[in-house]
Amino acid sequence: MIRRGALALLVLAIAGCSPTPGSPALYKDRGMQNAVSEARQTLPVFFQAWQSDNETYSDFRVTVIMPSSAYGRDYEELSNIRQEFAGFIGETTGGAEVPFLTADIADWRFKDGERYRGGYTRRVMFDMTDAEIPNLRDQYHEAPLP
Repeated sequence: MIRRGALALLVLAIAGCSPTPGSPALYKDRGMQNAVSEARQTLPVFFQAWQSDNETYSDFRVTVIMPSSAYGRDYEELSNIRQEFAGFIGETTGGAEVPFLTADIADWRFKDGERYRGGYTRRVMFDMTDAEIPNLRDQYHEAPLP
């Protein structure tokens, strides 16, 4: 009986370490889900800025949903975005080129002067931490939209 109980606990412990289907736990948070929804609703603002000739706009980035062996899907920030055929190509921080569609975008941000606009999910992450991070918060405009 004790062996069965120990075996059951061992199986549960191993199962707890295996990859979890779905998104990372952070993206299951209601605030994070709302941030993704708001970012998607305001995506036209990103594209208007990206296509504009406004010299104060720079460093355009998107966070896209990608397949993941660990979670089923994961979120990756891409920069150096360019349009290709019916979709886009962006670069990971490691320099890998990743194709994506508008429907894959979960968040966006770009610099308006010295500070970022957008960044809805990052703003939620800032609010989730108890750490003092004024240097990170100060990289973003108070309002996400220009």
